[in-house]
Amino acid sequence: MASLTCYRLKRRFDGERMTSFEDFLNQEERQVRSLDPVAGRNFSARLFVALGQAREPPWVEFLRAGFGEVPSKRSSSMAALLVVRTGSRSSGTFFAFPFGSGGRFLIKPGVWERGYGLRTALNLIFPRTATGLDDAARFVAVDTKRRASDTVRSRRQTSRATAFEAFDVDKLRDVVNAATGPPADVETWGNRISGGDPLHFTIDDLHFGDIGDVCLRVEAAHRRTDYQDRFGWLDHVQPVTDQELLEELEAEVLEILRNEDTDTLELGPPEIVDWERVKSFRYHFEAAKGITHPELRLSDYLRGAKQRTPLDEIDVPSLRRRHIEAVDGDGTTVHRWTVWRCFDGELTLGGATYIMDDGDFFLVANDFVKALDDYIAGIPEAALDLPAASSQTREREYNEGAATANRRLLLLDRKTISTQASTTPVEICDLLSDKRQLIHVKRHLGARDLSHLFSQGFVSAELLQTDLAFRAMVKQRIDELDSKGTFQFFDSAVLRTSDFEIIYAILANWRDRPLATALPFFSKVNLRRTAGDLLNRGFRVSCLRVPAA
Repeated sequence: MASLTCYRLKRRFDGERMTSFEDFLNQEERQVRSLDPVAGRNFSARLFVALGQAREPPWVEFLRAGFGEVPSKRSSSMAALLVVRTGSRSSGTFFAFPFGSGGRFLIKPGVWERGYGLRTALNLIFPRTATGLDDAARFVAVDTKRRASDTVRSRRQTSRATAFEAFDVDKLRDVVNAATGPPADVETWGNRISGGDPLHFTIDDLHFGDIGDVCLRVEAAHRRTDYQDRFGWLDHVQPVTDQELLEELEAEVLEILRNEDTDTLELGPPEIVDWERVKSFRYHFEAAKGITHPELRLSDYLRGAKQRTPLDEIDVPSLRRRHIEAVDGDGTTVHRWTVWRCFDGELTLGGATYIMDDGDFFLVANDFVKALDDYIAGIPEAALDLPAASSQTREREYNEGAATANRRLLLLDRKTISTQASTTPVEICDLLSDKRQLIHVKRHLGARDLSHLFSQGFVSAELLQTDLAFRAMVKQRIDELDSKGTFQFFDSAVLRTSDFEIIYAILANWRDRPLATALPFFSKVNLRRTAGDLLNRGFRVSCLRVPAA
């Protein structure tokens, strides 16, 4: 029985055509032995083997402090990478099969096709040619990524195969990174197949000479479009492959970094990490000093990087060479990624919307963006007169000034309420009007800030509707602040949601742009979902563009 992990490799990377086995090898800081190429039916291949240094586990020294002599043995890890080419040298297709815990690190970062395994797995789990499939029981695990105020990665598993809907994936906000389930053809692919970037599968009685045929079967499965019958929405986001466009997007990223625009890009781990082991993160320019950071922040990285190299001199090759490490309490590396892979955000170029994720660029389908913009354009402008702000006005100052200038507004900014229904104190709103308008205010057009704004408005509204204890505490807090009894409308046993309006007021330099044009892509995605949820609960929803030039 052979358990295989198969990556499909790019034919062009970093502007260069990949023609040899060695082009895909990452040899940094490891002694790699290369074995002579071999050829067989439908393939040629080369094997790369890396032997780690023999070392004692770092936790042994800690135990010796208590027990004296602790039996131990120095051991070294072994990793291997099999690179296979099908077809001719000039036009063939390359695949990589890593072996051992470190095998995948022998692949040069960024040279594999993104999402290749996911679509292949979905084609094999739900082939059009199969009959009698139980649609309600085809998945055991799904990995997703959601961008909101922070990027949330999740891996959801079930005790037995079940329907995709059981994983509660939000088709609007969640990016599906991987899925696992039983293939329809278990004789060919085994009892379970998993696809993300690579494809994982197990084949009984596999002989090495059949590896070329396996690659051809994987490629044939990937080329099918069976997944579109049930998962066509995955095509809302497609990888960018045009070399000229890639170079333009890379130049745009460099410009963002040189301008220190942390609203457009952020740093984050490009995969699910082992948080039980990870204590902190280490940037390449601080590794020798032993300096670490509790979390990844682009502002921290740029602050340290420009002390050594002017930001104008940063280039893409250096960002693809230099690393960020996740380390444990002993300083041992748990995860290691290139800086380029850790960039996460969105860009607009030539009127199109692109996502940067794990070192690659993805184009958002125009029809999806248009449908999103149409929805946002349909959100009414709030019938509310709020004062303009200057570019230096902070949220706190603005809210205080607005409430002072208008007696029909009650200041509730930072007047939080603790409730058992929420793990953190909840802010009712920033400003409350006598027309039952709950006004939530945010400065700037950054995706993270806006996602927090939309979430704040939803959490407050949901608790007002469903939690009697929270509503009673809101009434008590307002009684303390409202000496004239102007805002006494939270005291009924049942809240009629249609009486209330949730207003999102955004202070920004709008430059005459409508909401749908000015908001970042992921902010529009989150606003659409939040507004829809609030409307379904019966609340009225509107937005207000407050000038802040």
